[in-house]
Amino acid sequence: MMSKQRFTISERILKWTKKTKKHNFIIMLVITIVAILLIALAMSTQKTEAVKGMAKKKNDIQMTYLGDVNMDKHMRVQNLNHVFDALSNVLKHSDFSTASLETSKLSDNRTENIKKNIENIMFLKGLNIKSLNLVNDKLDNKQIQDLSKDVESQTSYNFLTGNGSNLINSKTVQQTVKGKKIATLSLTDTRSDYTNSLKSTTSVSMEPRIFIPLIKKLKEQNDYVVVNADWGIPNERQVTSRQREFAHAIADSGADVIIGHNGVIQEAEKYKDTNIFYSIGNVTSEGFLSKEKHGLVVQQNWNGKDSKFKLTPIKTKSGIISEDHPNKVEETKLLNNLQSNNVGLKKENGGYVYEN
Repeated sequence: MMSKQRFTISERILKWTKKTKKHNFIIMLVITIVAILLIALAMSTQKTEAVKGMAKKKNDIQMTYLGDVNMDKHMRVQNLNHVFDALSNVLKHSDFSTASLETSKLSDNRTENIKKNIENIMFLKGLNIKSLNLVNDKLDNKQIQDLSKDVESQTSYNFLTGNGSNLINSKTVQQTVKGKKIATLSLTDTRSDYTNSLKSTTSVSMEPRIFIPLIKKLKEQNDYVVVNADWGIPNERQVTSRQREFAHAIADSGADVIIGHNGVIQEAEKYKDTNIFYSIGNVTSEGFLSKEKHGLVVQQNWNGKDSKFKLTPIKTKSGIISEDHPNKVEETKLLNNLQSNNVGLKKENGGYVYEN
């Protein structure tokens, strides 16, 4: 009688696979559900630390400047209140605040897409953002015009800058805050080699013949002029000579503070009477690189003459914003990027402060 031949290891595996084949779908489905639940649990329990505000005197005007905000469809899957919770207290107690929001493609349906982008805008307004710079590269001119009209019907004309409808118009925001008139203007370098010439990024082109008379007029009519500047060079850590020349020209025209946007953190500079933050990075980003997950919250106490600034590092992890605490190496890199000859930063209450 012949002995029964033993299966090889590969044959045993094949036999087991065939036997359990009808169960494989159920097994994979269970594994997928468990993985999704674990990810959701990790995101819901993500520890965040709120950005600490600055104490201010009674007559001070406290201003808060934020970098680029992205609220695409992946971000909107989460609870937005949880995402922005670390900033809510600082914004709530600010007398004036501004940020830049990127438009998103949130639906293939034109009407629904505009509606959802408006929801993003109104959410930020609900956080006490007083002036919003709208950065547009997702909507055509007709859509952005319709969106702007709808937003202004719910808010006021003095809320949105950078609506992207006309690169040479002069749309600005002018508001009265605690008896002081504050103007906000958004510029973009449309001639940058890195800027899509068809991209309607902001209302006013960074052309000296356009912005010099415009800023001079704003300064004559207002007590303080805030300029958002899109330099058209994403993710460049070093300030370019082109940036610096434009920033100084903007300052000479009458800007009191310049808040730059290029996706990462760049140098802070005091030029004459103007405070220049060449780039304060991102609040939230659709980018996957680590450097795109960091930014600064810039707070300012202004008494009508002198100012104190606080720069607080923030980061996003799993899409949730939190105050950042860089390690020694990271802090050294950050300060090397930030500090200039006339801006000496002192560590204080989770951030870095200086006065002028």
